Amino acid sequence: MQKINIEVAIGISFILGLILPLVGLGGVFSLFVMGFVATFLTKEEITSAKVGAIATGIFCIIFFFYGFLTPPTLPYVLPNPLTLGIFVALSGVFNLILSLIVSLIIYCAFGLLGGYIAMKFFIQEREKKKKKKSKIPSQPPRRTLKRA
Repeated sequence: MQKINIEVAIGISFILGLILPLVGLGGVFSLFVMGFVATFLTKEEITSAKVGAIATGIFCIIFFFYGFLTPPTLPYVLPNPLTLGIFVALSGVFNLILSLIVSLIIYCAFGLLGGYIAMKFFIQEREKKKKKKSKIPSQPPRRTLKRA
């Protein structure tokens, strides 16, 4: 398969990340696969395990705001936090920000793990040619007619 740009690889991993839960393979496995696919599809010159972490991190932020904007269905009416006090409302905002940070760390960790597996086992590393060191000691510089 021809290697592609990072943006397209992340887009393909998003599509795969949305399809896997529909098939029944969601959760941590889908995050791992998203990181693996994003890293595996990038060009060898620019690939890194960070590509998988970036893909799952962006997916986390999109998923977080989708969940934030779609309210849950509750069987009763919750009291207004402002009637209970301003500190209850501030603790809710603090919990919201903390949950975004923790979920971002978890998503990126599993994407990084998938990208690392792709880098370690499936992407051929370039062979580094080691220069053979000559056993002859370095020669002094040649003398020239130019004098200082």
